[in-house]
Amino acid sequence: MIKIGWIIDAEMFGGYRDELVACIRESGHDAHLVQPPHPPYRWEDLGSPYRRQFPKGSCVIAHGDIEFVTRIARERWWVPGAFGTVDNFACSNYYCWFGKFLLNQDYVMLPFGELSRRRDFLFRTPGVDGRVFIRPDSPLKLFTGQVAARNSFDADLEFMGFYEFPINSLVVVSAPKCILAEWRFVAVSGKIVAGCQYKLNGKMELDPSYHPAAYNLASTIAASEYQPDPAWVLDICKTDDGKFHLLEIGGFSFSDLYACDKRAIVEAVSEAAAREWERTTPQSTGPSVSL
Repeated sequence: MIKIGWIIDAEMFGGYRDELVACIRESGHDAHLVQPPHPPYRWEDLGSPYRRQFPKGSCVIAHGDIEFVTRIARERWWVPGAFGTVDNFACSNYYCWFGKFLLNQDYVMLPFGELSRRRDFLFRTPGVDGRVFIRPDSPLKLFTGQVAARNSFDADLEFMGFYEFPINSLVVVSAPKCILAEWRFVAVSGKIVAGCQYKLNGKMELDPSYHPAAYNLASTIAASEYQPDPAWVLDICKTDDGKFHLLEIGGFSFSDLYACDKRAIVEAVSEAAAREWERTTPQSTGPSVSL
């Protein structure tokens, strides 16, 4: 297999960044850490120095901040550059494919600016006990999904709007759920290659193991017709009724890998990146990464 270049955000994923870099290099691939610019500077102000890490057209995969990852994907400087097609991870895009697996099957979608006007409807359906759960449609998550109450709805909306959330942007509203545990799985080419627990009883608690039922559901979803990217992540949760559901999906390149098996991830994602490079790049161009 060709040598894959990995470009890693030096300020992200500190809990496993060094482990990931070590696994990449031990697997025979190349890894470079890049330091993002600090405000008020932008990548453009610095001449996009990350481009110098690997030749143009090389087989490279990025892992880092969503802004950095989407920049790399947009520039097409490398192939594939990133596995993080943002639009594919919007709820409005993938809910129709995975609806029967969703935790929030009782959802409604509407523009943020309509929440106040439609409050009576929302607290009647799908609200429960005067509460609703609200999250952005976009995976960019300008605000974190949260529970809003009827008796504090105006203040709750003001808090969400504090993040300059556009009034015409879609939000997802559903009934609040009681989640006992959450697991993250990494899917590559239709198969689950790694997984771990990342939250227990509402608190971060990393554990490299996972519940067999969570794995089975993740495997079923990963093998579905809809493949948002060659590599992506999906979160499975267990609720207080003992059932397992799909919480959400996300782009591999900008998602936290928590306690997942980094070596297995590097192997599978590198192979997927190589396939993308071979599929889209004339073979006369030579090796991927200069040594």
